[in-house]
Amino acid sequence: MGLPNLEVTFETLVDAFVFLDKNKDGYVSRNEMVQAINETISGERSSGRIAMRRFEEMDWDKNGMVNFKEFLFAFTHWVGIEDNEDEEGEE
Repeated sequence: MGLPNLEVTFETLVDAFVFLDKNKDGYVSRNEMVQAINETISGERSSGRIAMRRFEEMDWDKNGMVNFKEFLFAFTHWVGIEDNEDEEGEE
């Protein structure tokens, strides 16, 4: 991944975290997660379950709040960045 791609990716990650962090305290709570999901998925009955599942995946220390580090690690796990690096090392 080249530097321009890394910069764009990081900006996207920061923007996503800021979108989720509704009260701008540096953490995403369960309520903020549900609120953000409801803003993006209108009319979906399963959106609350999706939000809770994603929140549980992000809240690694299980304190009920997600910081940027937890968000970043969860996101890289979701998109498989760790898996891609492993595959490159095997070639």
